[in-house]
Amino acid sequence: MSSTILTSVLAHGGRAARYGEFTIVTMHTGAFVTTPMEFFQHQNWARARVSTGNPSRDRTLFVDRFDTLIGREGSGVATKGSPMALSRIVKAMKAAAIFMEGWAVPRNIDTSVEVKKKPAETPPVA
Repeated sequence: MSSTILTSVLAHGGRAARYGEFTIVTMHTGAFVTTPMEFFQHQNWARARVSTGNPSRDRTLFVDRFDTLIGREGSGVATKGSPMALSRIVKAMKAAAIFMEGWAVPRNIDTSVEVKKKPAETPPVA
């Protein structure tokens, strides 16, 4: 049986763990966080493809398919995706008590999501 891209990517201690609203994918050379639905789609794609024989090339093919992900600092995986989706992932990670210092979270992620607040009521003037 020939090796698949998924087995090549997750070889040497790699794994994927789902934590509710986000999934952490750990590979031999780095890690990233994505949505569970997106990971499931690309996991199925990678299971159906035969490995190229080059683990680095397989990791690149796999990671490049994702539209939304937060890369680990120093892993060579760039954070990408819409600010709204990234903000949801960051909020879910904070709720799960994940230390955010090790992840490449854009600095303006909280300011990019505007929350409209009700105007403050002024007290009646007598």
